[in-house]
Amino acid sequence: MRVPWKRLTWILAAALPVAAVAGVVWVGTRDLSRFQSRMTEQVRKVTGRELTARVPLTIKLGTQPAMVAEGVTLTNASWGSRPDLARVRKLTLFLDPASLFLGEVKIGRVLLEGADILVERNDVGDANLDMLPPPDGSGPHPGENRSLRLRTAAAFPWINTIEVRDSVLTIAEGQGRPPVVLEIPAATFKSQAPNQALQLEGKFTAPQATPLELTGTAGSFDGWMRGQPGNIDVQGGFGGGKIAIKGSVNAKGTTLAITSEGPDVSVFGPYVRLPVPAGGPYVLNAKAGTLRSNFKVELTTLKVGSSELTGEALFRVDRKGTPTVTINADVSRLDLGDLKAAPSTAPAANPPPNAPQAPARLVPTMPFSATWLGRSALSVTVRLSEIVGLGSKVQNASVTLTSGETRFAFRAAATVGGGSAGFDLVYDPTGRIGQATLTASASRVSLADLTTLLGFDVGLRDAVGDIDLRLRGGGRNTRDALNSASGSIEVAVTKGQWPRGPLASWPGETQRLLGGGDTGVPFNCIAGRFEVSGGIASLRRLVVDTPRTTMVGGGYLSLRTEGFEFILAPEARDNQNAGLASPLRIKGGSGRETASALEPNLARLIIPAGAVQSMSGQINQAAKQAPAGANPCAIVAPRVEGLRPGLRAQMPVPSAADMRQRGGRPQAQTAGPQRSQR
Repeated sequence: MRVPWKRLTWILAAALPVAAVAGVVWVGTRDLSRFQSRMTEQVRKVTGRELTARVPLTIKLGTQPAMVAEGVTLTNASWGSRPDLARVRKLTLFLDPASLFLGEVKIGRVLLEGADILVERNDVGDANLDMLPPPDGSGPHPGENRSLRLRTAAAFPWINTIEVRDSVLTIAEGQGRPPVVLEIPAATFKSQAPNQALQLEGKFTAPQATPLELTGTAGSFDGWMRGQPGNIDVQGGFGGGKIAIKGSVNAKGTTLAITSEGPDVSVFGPYVRLPVPAGGPYVLNAKAGTLRSNFKVELTTLKVGSSELTGEALFRVDRKGTPTVTINADVSRLDLGDLKAAPSTAPAANPPPNAPQAPARLVPTMPFSATWLGRSALSVTVRLSEIVGLGSKVQNASVTLTSGETRFAFRAAATVGGGSAGFDLVYDPTGRIGQATLTASASRVSLADLTTLLGFDVGLRDAVGDIDLRLRGGGRNTRDALNSASGSIEVAVTKGQWPRGPLASWPGETQRLLGGGDTGVPFNCIAGRFEVSGGIASLRRLVVDTPRTTMVGGGYLSLRTEGFEFILAPEARDNQNAGLASPLRIKGGSGRETASALEPNLARLIIPAGAVQSMSGQINQAAKQAPAGANPCAIVAPRVEGLRPGLRAQMPVPSAADMRQRGGRPQAQTAGPQRSQR
């Protein structure tokens, strides 16, 4: 008998669409409330949690028939910080078309949109992912250690494809540690079974960070639910470069190896929560692992341009339960030309066109981080063999930061050119307002290089100086500490050039006396000493020597209002410019325009009648008799009051507003941690 294959083909071609439509219509006419209740009850039996939906399941007909639920939530652990472990804006369950012909409802894949998942631990180390069946006896027994395995066959088979869109995963490791937030714009997870390798492909990013585009295997679903994912091997693109993460997370601990390379190393800044400077190209090799209760990160290689460093960080908890962090880094070479300031991740503000701008402050109000003192122990040591990119060669630099229960200390030292510089800040938070002590010194150091390292520029070029600074004050931030500071600041600068900009407001006669050109005013030496008391720095015995004049003077600088007032009494080095040498008064401050005016009457008050020694002659004599390399202005400065006995009486003094509330008791201070509170 001949089989009519052609006719059968046409019959099947016509029957298949009809059967598909019939299956879809059959599913669309089903009452899904029973299906939803069955699924909710199954989740409760397996996990002990409640699964709810704001909008019940509905059928979505089309080329890919699906069931859709909106406002889906899964309850959190009883001790959780919020009621829901997971919140899903929209949940789509795509149906398997082949199963519809058999009258079954089989889910082929799941799409999560707008999911907000919180993974957290409590004080005893329990995770909210630890889900056990309710105590009524349904579901698996705890002894099986497989809370997601049922004794009976699962009502709903494993879904091997899960897609995630526009979602956020937050991991909180406990009090005292900032939560880790991971945004997932798009990702796909595939696995044939809960205990098999989980294939992932997606885009992951921290807030306001460059996304990671990763593919590979990342443990298993069962492993993630137990907090032990298993083997991880992912790689992909990152910030125009590439990155690979390989290792394992299991019961024995964590071992991960990270390799990456790209054009700009600042892409890591938002992930490590540090202001990583921009620079590149870079090559990174790092390892991370846990051993018992310790977590160690080892930076085996980091090359940024021609700069190179290695280091390690150890995180642990001591016997008293205090978190302890130890960081050591060795920088064999640091080229400042390879690095730029860290890019800002803050959103750009759009102030009104006519909005007033806050004036630039000389002293920023930076709070001392006293809140974590006594709660953690921190030790940071950074050694820099060579720093290039400055006018002088910087070698053998070291930076140390130590923080114990009641003390914070920051120290830095380096060899700069033919000199050296050191910095020492100690802060003790005990008491009502705490105490900060600052000591700094520099010997024969280029001021241009020193100010560049400190992050600002005073405009001096080719000037080498000696600085001795000793201050002590109380307060919870830098402004309050300096407002009540007492101590001394002594400065001596050798030959250099002062920029013309700050002198633009000076009288024309004084500018002609100083000479110089558009590039600046040359000087031979500068020396002065500030006596600081109650936040007022009084300048005494100031000597400035230039090729055309020698000036002496003094005044004050208020660290509270950042206002200043000085007088300068010049003496011409030749008779040709003697008529231009008239005393000068200068006033100004942060946010105020500098004003200056000549006061010829001060000359007879500063210089008494009779024979008066020449200041220029004293400078010349000191330059001849002093040892090689000595600063003649620093030698003459202690003699100013004897050479100009009327100068001290004419020194400017702060106003009543500047003198108010002196003595180191800032208002509205928050009490710091006491020794008895540890």
